[in-house]
Amino acid sequence: LSRSRREIPEATVWVDVDTTEMLSLRAALNADESAPKISLLALLSRFTILALRRHPELNARIEGDEIVMGPSVHLGFAAQTDRGLMVPVVRDAQASTLEQLSAALAEQTRRAREGTLGPADLTGGTFTVNNFGMFGVDGSAAIINHPEVAILGIGRIIPRPWVIDDQIVPRQMTELTLAFDHRVCDGGTAGGFLRFIADCVESPAKALRH
Repeated sequence: LSRSRREIPEATVWVDVDTTEMLSLRAALNADESAPKISLLALLSRFTILALRRHPELNARIEGDEIVMGPSVHLGFAAQTDRGLMVPVVRDAQASTLEQLSAALAEQTRRAREGTLGPADLTGGTFTVNNFGMFGVDGSAAIINHPEVAILGIGRIIPRPWVIDDQIVPRQMTELTLAFDHRVCDGGTAGGFLRFIADCVESPAKALRH
């Protein structure tokens, strides 16, 4: 993290997002008691993977003076444990179904808390998501997990007044934050990436259909 702060010219963008439809979709997906449960982190991670397909420059690592990009998304995610913060990695996350991704995130979280993750489980990520909303906070300028080039932060989901068709209505809102390495892309790319994820969250059924 110290190296990240020293070396990366970091910039941050954020957006308020209506999660009401995503919460409804998750409830519908989990209505079948016999089916594997889908976590909110899995849904947001899936939308992140879709966004990385459109903006592959953010699915990269800085190695020396080179930006190294690849077709695979090795998705890191911040997990709080008794041993401190860890970032387990789900490898080839782009090849997983939503159910498989949810199961992989849950399994890596369990292993992180039990202390059974090996070095290979904690290295090699190409992008990281950080659900700091679990601590009851709305936003955070997260530190990029060097040598990656970006990190997505997810705030808490709470009811707030929101304007829809000129009417103020209560909606379930969150704040998404993207910290990115300005050497890799500019604000236009970063904003487009974050806006795409926000659009997926607000119209999740349409996003998952594609």
